Amino acid sequence: MGTLVSILLAILACSIVAGCVFWYALRRRSPLAKPLPFLSPPQRKLSDEERAAVERYLSSLARSRSTVLPTGASSAQEQLVLTSQSNNVYPVTRAITRYGLSTDEPHKWRYYLDSVEVHLPPQWEQYITDENYVELIKTQTIPLVISLNGHQLTQYNWDMPVLAPALRTTTPNASIRKAESEQIELLSVRKESPEEYALSRPEGTREALVIGTALLLFFFSLISPIMLTPWLVLAGITMILVSGWFLYRRPADSDLREIHCLRGAPKRWGLFGESNQGQASNISLGSIDLIYPVHWQDYLAQDLGQTTEIDIYLNRHVVRQGRFLSLQDEVRNFPIQRWRKNLVLAGCSLVVMVLLIALIPLSMPLKLSMAWIKGTDSLQVTRIADLEKTTLHIGDSLKVQGTGMCSIPAAYQGNRSYAFMPFDCSALYWNNAPALPLPQSDIIDKATALLDTTRQQLHPQTNTDPKLNPQLATAIQKSGMILLDDFSDIVLKTQDLCSQKLDCVRLKNALVNLGNAKDWTTLVRRANSGALSGMNVLLRPVSAEALENLVNTATSTFFYRETRRAAEMLNSPPPGGFLIYSDEGRSLVSHPAPSVSLFDYNAPDQWPELQRLAGMLLQTPFTANGIVTNISTDANGTRHIALHSEPNSVTLWRYLGTSLLLLILAAMVTINLLLALRRMNRNRVRLQEIQRYYDTCLNHTLSNIRSVRPMF
Repeated sequence: MGTLVSILLAILACSIVAGCVFWYALRRRSPLAKPLPFLSPPQRKLSDEERAAVERYLSSLARSRSTVLPTGASSAQEQLVLTSQSNNVYPVTRAITRYGLSTDEPHKWRYYLDSVEVHLPPQWEQYITDENYVELIKTQTIPLVISLNGHQLTQYNWDMPVLAPALRTTTPNASIRKAESEQIELLSVRKESPEEYALSRPEGTREALVIGTALLLFFFSLISPIMLTPWLVLAGITMILVSGWFLYRRPADSDLREIHCLRGAPKRWGLFGESNQGQASNISLGSIDLIYPVHWQDYLAQDLGQTTEIDIYLNRHVVRQGRFLSLQDEVRNFPIQRWRKNLVLAGCSLVVMVLLIALIPLSMPLKLSMAWIKGTDSLQVTRIADLEKTTLHIGDSLKVQGTGMCSIPAAYQGNRSYAFMPFDCSALYWNNAPALPLPQSDIIDKATALLDTTRQQLHPQTNTDPKLNPQLATAIQKSGMILLDDFSDIVLKTQDLCSQKLDCVRLKNALVNLGNAKDWTTLVRRANSGALSGMNVLLRPVSAEALENLVNTATSTFFYRETRRAAEMLNSPPPGGFLIYSDEGRSLVSHPAPSVSLFDYNAPDQWPELQRLAGMLLQTPFTANGIVTNISTDANGTRHIALHSEPNSVTLWRYLGTSLLLLILAAMVTINLLLALRRMNRNRVRLQEIQRYYDTCLNHTLSNIRSVRPMF
C-alpha cells in the first residue's frame, strides 16, 4: 500500500507541475515572437556593458516613438521589450534585405534576415554589405541587432537623435533591396480576423494529451486511498478546465498578427529574383516578393499587371487578393477540419477505459447506479408469505430473518473457501417444506461393523479372554503374538461389505491365506456353515498390523464414496420457496466454522462429521441483509435473490464515480472517433471544394464580362 501511495503521489505531483509549466509557457509566449530557424546556439552571454547600452537605446527609441515615427523600424512594430532570453547573443552571417512602402510617412523601412524581420539601429544602414556578420538578441517582439560588421551598440552615438533620417549612401556591395519604380499604396493596417487566425492556431493535440492525463487521474482516484481521492479529482478537473479554455477561447488582440492592406499592380518577376528561385509564384508587388498559398497558383494570372488590393502579413504571406481569393472566406465557407485532437482524445479515452474494465469490477457499480437512478425501496421480512407478496427490484434494500437450509452447490468454485463443507452457508433455501432427513447408509454400517470387529480382536480392551485357557492366554501374551478369537466374524462381515467379486481383493486374499482355504468362496461357505466357529488364528505383530491396514484401506474406499454420495443426495431441495444468497460469498448463519474441513478428516470420521453438519445446517436460523443485485427463477420454481452488503458512503461514491467515468469514456471514444473520421474525410476533400468554388466564381465573372457587348 505504501508503494502505491508513493506512485500516486508522484503522478499527482508530476501532473500538477506539468500543468503549471504548460500554463506558464502559454501565458508567457509572445504572440508576435517569430521562430528563428537560422540561429545557431548562443555563443556567449550579453555583457553588463552591452545590456546597459541596449537599455539606453530602447529607452531613447521609446521616447522618440511618442513624438515622431522612427526611421529604421515601422510604426507597426510593437515596442521592443527585453525578456529572460535576451541574455543570449546569437552570431549570424547573412544578407540583409530592406524593403519600403510608399506611404505619407517618409523613410519607412523594414529589414529582414531571410524571412525574419529584425530591428536595425538607423545609423548602421550605411554599413550593410553583401554578407553581414550580425549579432542578435531576442526581444518580446522581433530580434534586435546589437552588432553589425564590427559596429557595436556600445559605440552608438547617443548625441545623434535616434529618429534622424538614415543615410541613403551605401557601399556598392550592399545587399539592400531597393524599391522598384512602381508605387505601393498602404491602405490600412488591421489585425487578422478570427478565421485567418484559425489557420495558424495549434491543432490542440497538446491540450488533448492533458485531458487524457486528467482522465487517467480520475481512474487512479477510484483505486487510490481515500485521502488522495479528492486531490486527484481536483487536479483532473483543473487540467480539463485549463485545457478546455485554451482549446475554445477566443484570441485576444495581442494574439492577432498585423496585416497590411496594400494596393498595387503585382507582376510576375520578383525583387529577390536570384534568392527566390524556389518560389512557385515569383510574383512581386513593387519591392515586395509575395508568398501565396499553393492552391492559389492557378488563379493569380488574372490580377497580374492590374491594380489590385492585396492583404499580407509582415512575413509577405498573402491572405487576400482581389475580389475572390481570400483565406478568410475559405475558412468561413469551408471550415478547417482539426482531426488530430479528436484522434488523441479517442485514443487516451480508450486506454483509460481498458484499464477501468481490466482492473475494477464493473457489474456492481453499474447495477447499483442504474437501480438508484430508477429509485429503490427498503424492505424487511420474517415470513415466507410476506416475501412472496413483495415485488422486488434490483437495488432494493432487503433484510430477511428466518430458518432455512444451507445449500450444497453442484460445483464448487476454486477461488473461494467453504467453511461448512460440503454445505455452502452463503446461500440458503427458505421455504415451508419439511427439513430433509439426516443421511443414512447401510454400507457405512457394514464398513463400521467390519472395522469395529477387527479392531476389537486385534486390540482387546482386557488381557483375559474368557474363551481361552488362562495358561494359554498367558503364554500367548509372553510370546508377543496376537490372537484372533473370532476369525469367522471377520470373514462374514468382509463378505457382507465386499459382496462384489472385485471388491476388497487384497483383504480377501489375506483372509483366505489365514483360513488355509482354497479360495474366497470356500472360506465364506465354511464360515456360513459354522466350520470356523471356535477357530482361533494366531498372528505375529507384523501380520496383525498388515491385516489392520488392509481392513482400513478396504473400508476407507466405502467411507469416502458413501460420504460424497450422501452429500450429493442432500443437493435436492424441495421446489418453490426462495434461494437467498450473498454474491460476495458471505456466510448468512451465526454458527462458528469448524476447525477442520469435512474431507480433511480420516475416512471413518467423515461420516459422523457429515451427520453432525447435516443435523445443524439442514434447519438453521439465518439473517440476510443487503442490496438486491439479481433476481431469477429456476426450473423448480425457486426464486433466487442475490444480496450484496450495503456500501458505505465512500464505496457508494466510488460506485457512482466508476459508472460515470465509464459512461464518459465510452461517449468520448465514440464521439471523438466519429468526429475524427468525419473530419479526416472532410479535410481530404476540402482543398478540392475550395478549388471548385474558385473555378465557379472566376468562370461566372468571365462569362458576365463576355456577355457585355460594346454599343456603337
